[in-house]
Amino acid sequence: MFNIEKYLEKFSKDVRDVELHKAKIIEIIQKHTQLLLLPKQIEIRDAVIHVNDSPIVKNKLFIFKNKILTEIAHSTPVKVIDIR
Repeated sequence: MFNIEKYLEKFSKDVRDVELHKAKIIEIIQKHTQLLLLPKQIEIRDAVIHVNDSPIVKNKLFIFKNKILTEIAHSTPVKVIDIR
């Protein structure tokens, strides 16, 4: 018989992993830019981090983009190629 609990457990694990990766990415961004972002302001789609904030914040992220992307590549299993 099909066990729905085990099936749904896979999805809950994936959600927890995404939240942990977001927290690590926010920590890396804060380390390099001194900006405090909330998890709801960041979305990871198609290997791109989308930041929903003001243009000032996005400009500061663009300045430190290479350092942020390099550290994300070394410290998280998430593949990220760009920040927008």
